[in-house]
Amino acid sequence: MNRKDAFERFAVAPTVRRSGEREFRLRSLSRYYDALRSEFRSGTGLPFKTRFRALRLGFSSRAWKLCRLDDNDPSLYLADLKAVWRGYHVNGFYNPVLANKLLLSRLLSALGAPHPAVVAMVVNGRLYDADGNSDPDPVETLQRSLERYPQQVYRPALAGNGEGIFFLRHDGSNLILNASKTSANEVCHLLADLNGYLGTEYVQQAAYARQIFDGSTNTLRILTLWDEKIDSPFVAALVHRFGSERSGLTDHWHQGRGGVCAAVDRETGKMGPAVSLSEDGKLSWMSRHPDSGALIEGVEIPGLRACLTAMLEVASRFPFCPSIGWDVVLQDDGFSIIEANTSQGLSIMQIHEPLLKDPRTRAFYRRWGMA
Repeated sequence: MNRKDAFERFAVAPTVRRSGEREFRLRSLSRYYDALRSEFRSGTGLPFKTRFRALRLGFSSRAWKLCRLDDNDPSLYLADLKAVWRGYHVNGFYNPVLANKLLLSRLLSALGAPHPAVVAMVVNGRLYDADGNSDPDPVETLQRSLERYPQQVYRPALAGNGEGIFFLRHDGSNLILNASKTSANEVCHLLADLNGYLGTEYVQQAAYARQIFDGSTNTLRILTLWDEKIDSPFVAALVHRFGSERSGLTDHWHQGRGGVCAAVDRETGKMGPAVSLSEDGKLSWMSRHPDSGALIEGVEIPGLRACLTAMLEVASRFPFCPSIGWDVVLQDDGFSIIEANTSQGLSIMQIHEPLLKDPRTRAFYRRWGMA
Protein backbone atom coordinates (compact mmCIF):
# COMPACT_ATOMS: atom_id res chain seq x y z
CA MET A 1 0.00 0.00 0.00
CA ASN A 2 1.48 3.34 -1.03
CA ARG A 3 1.12 6.60 0.89
CA LYS A 4 -1.76 7.91 -1.22
CA ASP A 5 -3.81 4.73 -0.73
CA ALA A 6 -3.03 4.62 2.98
CA PHE A 7 -4.04 8.26 3.46
CA GLU A 8 -7.32 7.66 1.66
CA ARG A 9 -8.08 4.52 3.67
CA PHE A 10 -7.44 6.17 7.03
CA ALA A 11 -8.87 9.57 6.07
CA VAL A 12 -5.57 11.41 6.44
CA ALA A 13 -5.46 14.83 4.81
CA PRO A 14 -2.99 14.78 1.90
CA THR A 15 0.36 16.53 2.25
CA VAL A 16 0.45 19.56 -0.01
CA ARG A 17 3.68 21.20 1.16
CA ARG A 18 6.43 21.05 -1.42
CA SER A 19 9.72 19.35 -0.71
CA GLY A 20 11.49 22.68 -0.40
CA GLU A 21 13.90 21.92 -3.24
CA ARG A 22 13.30 25.31 -4.83
CA GLU A 23 14.03 27.11 -1.56
CA PHE A 24 17.14 25.01 -0.97
CA ARG A 25 18.40 25.83 -4.45
CA LEU A 26 17.84 29.55 -3.93
CA ARG A 27 19.60 29.50 -0.56
CA SER A 28 22.44 27.46 -2.00
CA LEU A 29 22.74 29.80 -4.96
CA SER A 30 22.98 32.79 -2.62
CA ARG A 31 25.63 31.11 -0.48
CA TYR A 32 27.54 29.98 -3.56
CA TYR A 33 27.44 33.48 -5.03
CA ASP A 34 28.85 34.91 -1.78
CA ALA A 35 31.61 32.31 -1.77
CA LEU A 36 32.57 33.02 -5.38
CA ARG A 37 32.49 36.76 -4.80
CA SER A 38 34.82 36.33 -1.84
CA GLU A 39 37.04 34.07 -3.95
CA PHE A 40 37.47 36.57 -6.77
CA ARG A 41 37.91 39.52 -4.43
CA SER A 42 40.69 37.84 -2.49
CA GLY A 43 44.33 37.95 -3.38
CA THR A 44 45.26 34.30 -3.39
CA GLY A 45 48.82 34.20 -4.63
CA LEU A 46 48.00 31.07 -6.64
CA PRO A 47 49.15 30.85 -10.26
CA PHE A 48 46.28 31.14 -12.73
CA LYS A 49 46.49 27.48 -13.82
CA THR A 50 46.48 26.28 -10.21
CA ARG A 51 43.55 28.52 -9.32
CA PHE A 52 41.61 27.33 -12.35
CA ARG A 53 42.25 23.70 -11.38
CA ALA A 54 41.17 24.38 -7.80
CA LEU A 55 37.89 25.96 -8.93
CA ARG A 56 37.27 23.17 -11.44
CA LEU A 57 37.56 20.64 -8.60
CA GLY A 58 35.33 22.70 -6.30
CA PHE A 59 37.98 24.24 -4.01
CA SER A 60 38.44 27.87 -3.13
CA SER A 61 41.98 29.17 -3.37
CA ARG A 62 42.07 29.52 0.40
CA ALA A 63 41.12 25.87 0.95
CA TRP A 64 43.63 24.77 -1.70
CA LYS A 65 46.45 26.53 0.12
CA LEU A 66 45.42 25.51 3.64
CA CYS A 67 45.14 21.84 2.67
CA ARG A 68 48.38 22.04 0.66
CA LEU A 69 46.71 20.44 -2.35
CA ASP A 70 49.70 21.06 -4.62
CA ASP A 71 51.30 18.22 -2.66
CA ASN A 72 48.27 16.28 -1.35
CA ASP A 73 45.64 14.32 -3.27
CA PRO A 74 42.57 16.56 -3.77
CA SER A 75 40.29 13.53 -4.18
CA LEU A 76 40.70 12.79 -0.46
CA TYR A 77 39.44 16.23 0.57
CA LEU A 78 35.90 17.51 0.74
CA ALA A 79 35.79 20.51 -1.60
CA ASP A 80 34.54 23.59 0.24
CA LEU A 81 32.71 25.14 -2.72
CA LYS A 82 30.88 21.86 -3.35
CA ALA A 83 29.91 21.86 0.31
CA VAL A 84 28.59 25.40 -0.01
CA TRP A 85 26.50 24.43 -3.04
CA ARG A 86 25.04 21.21 -1.64
CA GLY A 87 25.52 21.49 2.11
CA TYR A 88 22.24 23.26 2.92
CA HIS A 89 20.28 20.30 1.54
CA VAL A 90 21.67 17.93 4.18
CA ASN A 91 19.80 19.27 7.21
CA GLY A 92 17.24 21.11 5.11
CA PHE A 93 14.62 23.07 7.03
CA TYR A 94 16.33 22.13 10.31
CA ASN A 95 19.36 24.31 9.54
CA PRO A 96 17.71 27.39 11.14
CA VAL A 97 16.74 25.33 14.19
CA LEU A 98 20.35 24.38 14.91
CA ALA A 99 21.55 27.90 14.13
CA ASN A 100 19.14 29.45 16.64
CA LYS A 101 20.87 29.17 20.00
CA LEU A 102 17.68 29.73 21.98
CA LEU A 103 15.77 26.99 20.15
CA LEU A 104 18.76 24.67 20.44
CA SER A 105 18.90 25.30 24.18
CA ARG A 106 15.24 24.36 24.51
CA LEU A 107 15.81 21.17 22.50
CA LEU A 108 18.85 20.16 24.55
CA SER A 109 16.94 20.85 27.77
CA ALA A 110 14.15 18.55 26.62
CA LEU A 111 16.72 15.83 25.95
CA GLY A 112 18.48 16.35 29.27
CA ALA A 113 21.74 17.09 27.45
CA PRO A 114 24.27 19.26 29.33
CA HIS A 115 24.49 22.83 28.04
CA PRO A 116 24.81 26.33 29.50
CA ALA A 117 21.64 27.61 31.14
CA VAL A 118 19.92 30.55 29.45
CA VAL A 119 20.05 33.42 31.94
CA ALA A 120 18.80 36.37 29.88
CA MET A 121 17.35 37.43 26.53
CA VAL A 122 17.51 40.79 24.79
CA VAL A 123 14.68 41.60 22.41
CA ASN A 124 14.55 45.04 20.78
CA GLY A 125 16.77 46.44 23.50
CA ARG A 126 14.65 45.08 26.34
CA LEU A 127 16.26 42.72 28.84
CA TYR A 128 14.35 39.64 30.00
CA ASP A 129 15.43 37.09 32.56
CA ALA A 130 15.39 33.36 31.88
CA ASP A 131 11.71 33.15 32.89
CA GLY A 132 10.69 35.88 30.46
CA ASN A 133 10.26 38.55 33.13
CA SER A 134 11.38 42.14 32.53
CA ASP A 135 11.50 44.94 35.11
CA PRO A 136 10.74 48.56 34.21
CA ASP A 137 14.30 49.25 35.28
CA PRO A 138 16.61 46.86 33.34
CA VAL A 139 19.28 47.25 36.03
CA GLU A 140 17.06 45.29 38.41
CA THR A 141 16.68 42.48 35.87
CA LEU A 142 20.44 42.38 35.29
CA GLN A 143 21.29 42.41 39.00
CA ARG A 144 18.82 39.62 39.71
CA SER A 145 20.40 37.57 36.92
CA LEU A 146 23.94 38.22 38.18
CA GLU A 147 23.00 37.18 41.70
CA ARG A 148 22.13 33.75 40.37
CA TYR A 149 24.81 33.56 37.65
CA PRO A 150 27.81 35.79 38.47
CA GLN A 151 29.56 34.82 35.21
CA GLN A 152 27.66 35.17 31.94
CA VAL A 153 28.22 35.11 28.20
CA TYR A 154 26.21 37.21 25.75
CA ARG A 155 26.04 36.46 22.03
CA PRO A 156 23.64 36.90 19.10
CA ALA A 157 21.13 34.07 19.02
CA LEU A 158 21.53 33.73 15.26
CA ALA A 159 25.24 34.39 14.67
CA GLY A 160 28.40 32.34 14.91
CA ASN A 161 32.18 32.52 14.56
CA GLY A 162 32.48 34.57 17.75
CA GLU A 163 30.64 37.54 16.24
CA GLY A 164 29.31 39.97 18.83
CA ILE A 165 30.20 37.81 21.82
CA PHE A 166 31.11 39.38 25.16
CA PHE A 167 31.69 38.13 28.68
CA LEU A 168 30.22 39.62 31.85
CA ARG A 169 31.15 38.72 35.41
CA HIS A 170 30.59 40.03 38.90
CA ASP A 171 33.41 39.22 41.30
CA GLY A 172 31.64 40.43 44.42
CA SER A 173 32.72 44.05 44.22
CA ASN A 174 33.29 44.84 40.54
CA LEU A 175 31.35 44.25 37.38
CA ILE A 176 33.67 43.37 34.48
CA LEU A 177 32.77 43.24 30.80
CA ASN A 178 35.45 41.30 28.94
CA ALA A 179 38.55 42.76 30.65
CA SER A 180 37.22 46.22 31.60
CA LYS A 181 35.47 47.38 34.74
CA THR A 182 31.99 48.70 34.14
CA SER A 183 28.67 49.35 35.87
CA ALA A 184 25.22 47.85 35.62
CA ASN A 185 23.99 51.07 34.03
CA GLU A 186 26.67 50.91 31.33
CA VAL A 187 25.86 47.29 30.59
CA CYS A 188 22.15 48.07 30.30
CA HIS A 189 22.92 50.97 27.94
CA LEU A 190 24.82 48.51 25.77
CA LEU A 191 22.02 45.94 25.89
CA ALA A 192 19.45 48.62 25.00
CA ASP A 193 21.09 48.93 21.60
CA LEU A 194 20.97 45.18 20.89
CA ASN A 195 18.35 42.78 19.56
CA GLY A 196 18.15 39.01 19.40
CA TYR A 197 20.85 38.45 22.02
CA LEU A 198 21.07 35.53 24.38
CA GLY A 199 22.77 35.44 27.77
CA THR A 200 23.99 32.11 29.12
CA GLU A 201 25.91 30.98 32.15
CA TYR A 202 29.68 30.80 31.80
CA VAL A 203 31.00 27.23 31.56
CA GLN A 204 34.02 26.34 33.70
CA GLN A 205 36.40 24.25 31.64
CA ALA A 206 38.49 21.30 32.80
CA ALA A 207 41.89 21.69 34.44
CA TYR A 208 43.85 20.34 31.45
CA ALA A 209 42.38 23.07 29.20
CA ARG A 210 43.10 25.81 31.75
CA GLN A 211 46.68 24.61 32.05
CA ILE A 212 47.21 24.91 28.31
CA PHE A 213 45.58 28.37 28.09
CA ASP A 214 43.28 29.88 30.68
CA GLY A 215 42.54 33.15 28.89
CA SER A 216 39.70 31.68 26.82
CA THR A 217 37.12 28.94 26.80
CA ASN A 218 38.76 26.15 24.79
CA THR A 219 36.39 23.92 22.84
CA LEU A 220 36.22 20.61 21.05
CA ARG A 221 34.71 20.60 17.55
CA ILE A 222 33.04 17.22 17.10
CA LEU A 223 31.66 16.44 13.64
CA THR A 224 28.93 13.80 13.69
CA LEU A 225 27.49 12.32 10.51
CA TRP A 226 24.65 9.84 10.06
CA ASP A 227 25.57 6.37 8.85
CA GLU A 228 22.50 5.02 7.03
CA LYS A 229 23.81 1.47 6.97
CA ILE A 230 23.68 1.17 10.74
CA ASP A 231 21.08 3.94 11.21
CA SER A 232 23.12 5.84 13.79
CA PRO A 233 25.66 8.68 13.94
CA PHE A 234 29.42 8.40 14.07
CA VAL A 235 32.25 10.82 14.81
CA ALA A 236 33.80 11.83 11.50
CA ALA A 237 36.33 14.37 12.80
CA LEU A 238 37.55 15.76 16.09
CA VAL A 239 39.75 18.78 16.81
CA HIS A 240 40.54 20.85 19.89
CA ARG A 241 40.78 24.63 19.72
CA PHE A 242 42.60 26.89 22.15
CA GLY A 243 42.59 30.63 22.39
CA SER A 244 45.66 32.83 22.57
CA GLU A 245 46.58 36.36 23.54
CA ARG A 246 45.86 37.36 19.94
CA SER A 247 42.40 35.74 19.87
CA GLY A 248 41.36 37.29 23.18
CA LEU A 249 38.64 35.59 25.22
CA THR A 250 37.58 33.23 22.42
CA ASP A 251 39.33 30.30 20.75
CA HIS A 252 38.40 31.17 17.18
CA TRP A 253 40.87 29.97 14.58
CA HIS A 254 39.30 31.02 11.27
CA GLN A 255 40.34 34.16 9.40
CA GLY A 256 43.60 34.35 11.31
CA ARG A 257 42.00 35.41 14.57
CA GLY A 258 44.79 33.88 16.61
CA GLY A 259 43.43 30.61 17.97
CA VAL A 260 45.32 27.34 17.65
CA CYS A 261 43.87 23.91 16.96
CA ALA A 262 45.04 20.33 17.21
CA ALA A 263 43.58 17.12 15.85
CA VAL A 264 42.56 14.54 18.47
CA ASP A 265 43.02 10.80 18.08
CA ARG A 266 39.61 9.31 18.87
CA GLU A 267 41.10 6.02 20.05
CA THR A 268 43.86 7.27 22.36
CA GLY A 269 42.40 10.67 23.24
CA LYS A 270 45.77 12.30 22.56
CA MET A 271 46.24 15.55 20.71
CA GLY A 272 48.53 15.93 17.73
CA PRO A 273 50.59 18.99 16.81
CA ALA A 274 48.75 22.31 16.94
CA VAL A 275 48.51 24.86 14.17
CA SER A 276 47.68 28.55 13.99
CA LEU A 277 46.65 30.67 11.03
CA SER A 278 48.10 34.14 10.44
CA GLU A 279 46.10 37.03 9.04
CA ASP A 280 47.83 36.58 5.69
CA GLY A 281 46.84 32.90 5.53
CA LYS A 282 50.08 31.21 6.61
CA LEU A 283 50.11 28.14 8.85
CA SER A 284 52.44 27.75 11.82
CA TRP A 285 52.80 24.30 13.38
CA MET A 286 53.80 23.84 17.01
CA SER A 287 53.98 21.30 19.80
CA ARG A 288 53.39 23.84 22.59
CA HIS A 289 50.98 26.68 23.09
CA PRO A 290 52.51 29.89 21.66
CA ASP A 291 51.78 31.97 24.79
CA SER A 292 51.66 29.66 27.80
CA GLY A 293 54.35 27.29 26.53
CA ALA A 294 52.24 24.37 27.76
CA LEU A 295 52.57 21.12 25.86
CA ILE A 296 49.72 20.29 23.45
CA GLU A 297 51.06 17.51 21.23
CA GLY A 298 50.78 14.14 22.93
CA VAL A 299 48.58 15.36 25.78
CA GLU A 300 45.79 12.93 26.57
CA ILE A 301 42.41 14.55 27.14
CA PRO A 302 40.77 13.25 30.33
CA GLY A 303 37.13 12.23 30.02
CA LEU A 304 37.13 12.30 26.23
CA ARG A 305 35.87 8.78 25.64
CA ALA A 306 32.87 9.29 27.93
CA CYS A 307 32.17 12.62 26.24
CA LEU A 308 32.19 11.13 22.74
CA THR A 309 29.92 8.28 23.80
CA ALA A 310 27.46 10.75 25.30
CA MET A 311 27.64 13.04 22.26
CA LEU A 312 26.80 10.16 19.93
CA GLU A 313 23.76 9.51 22.10
CA VAL A 314 22.76 13.18 21.79
CA ALA A 315 23.34 13.14 18.01
CA SER A 316 21.20 10.02 17.72
CA ARG A 317 18.27 12.10 18.95
CA PHE A 318 18.69 14.37 15.89
CA PRO A 319 18.09 11.95 12.98
CA PHE A 320 16.60 14.87 11.04
CA CYS A 321 20.03 16.56 11.15
CA PRO A 322 22.48 14.09 9.56
CA SER A 323 25.44 16.48 9.80
CA ILE A 324 26.26 18.51 12.91
CA GLY A 325 29.43 20.23 14.06
CA TRP A 326 29.19 20.35 17.86
CA ASP A 327 31.18 22.81 19.97
CA VAL A 328 31.75 21.20 23.35
CA VAL A 329 33.58 22.27 26.50
CA LEU A 330 35.02 19.48 28.62
CA GLN A 331 34.69 20.00 32.36
CA ASP A 332 36.27 18.28 35.33
CA ASP A 333 33.00 16.47 35.97
CA GLY A 334 31.55 16.15 32.49
CA PHE A 335 31.00 18.37 29.47
CA SER A 336 28.72 21.10 28.14
CA ILE A 337 27.39 21.65 24.60
CA ILE A 338 27.99 25.26 23.59
CA GLU A 339 26.72 25.24 19.99
CA ALA A 340 25.58 23.02 17.14
CA ASN A 341 26.73 24.12 13.70
CA THR A 342 25.44 23.16 10.28
CA SER A 343 28.55 24.72 8.74
CA GLN A 344 31.16 22.33 10.10
CA GLY A 345 34.33 24.37 9.55
CA LEU A 346 36.01 22.15 6.97
CA SER A 347 39.39 23.84 6.95
CA ILE A 348 40.00 23.49 10.68
CA MET A 349 39.53 19.72 10.32
CA GLN A 350 41.09 19.05 6.93
CA ILE A 351 44.35 20.84 7.62
CA HIS A 352 45.04 17.84 9.86
CA GLU A 353 43.53 14.98 7.87
CA PRO A 354 41.32 14.76 4.76
CA LEU A 355 37.70 13.92 5.54
CA LEU A 356 37.16 11.65 2.54
CA LYS A 357 39.95 9.33 3.59
CA ASP A 358 37.42 7.53 5.78
CA PRO A 359 35.07 5.29 3.73
CA ARG A 360 32.02 6.05 5.89
CA THR A 361 32.59 9.78 5.60
CA ARG A 362 33.11 9.53 1.84
CA ALA A 363 29.91 7.49 1.50
CA PHE A 364 27.98 10.10 3.46
CA TYR A 365 29.10 13.02 1.32
CA ARG A 366 28.72 11.01 -1.90
CA ARG A 367 25.08 10.46 -1.01
CA TRP A 368 24.61 14.23 -0.82
CA GLY A 369 26.45 14.93 -4.05
CA MET A 370 29.59 16.38 -2.50
CA ALA A 371 32.08 13.58 -3.13
